[in-house]
Amino acid sequence: MAGETKGVALQGVNVGDFRTMPIPLPPLAEQHRIVAKVDALMALCDRLEASLAQADTTRSRLLEALLQEALTPKIETLEAAE
Repeated sequence: MAGETKGVALQGVNVGDFRTMPIPLPPLAEQHRIVAKVDALMALCDRLEASLAQADTTRSRLLEALLQEALTPKIETLEAAE
């Protein structure tokens, strides 16, 4: 693009320049490899997201159980106080 810039005060490239500019693409085999890698990484992201959601659920359940245990008076404690 550096060779395609025009202007005096502000250099820029217009839309017509982009239409005529060649855009290099990797060979088809490399494109397929890139797509396969992106698919594998997206699957990993999905698994990590599911794992985080499960961890949040487990953490919430554990917190509820701990609070229930801490706030519920024990029958033995009440009987001993009588």
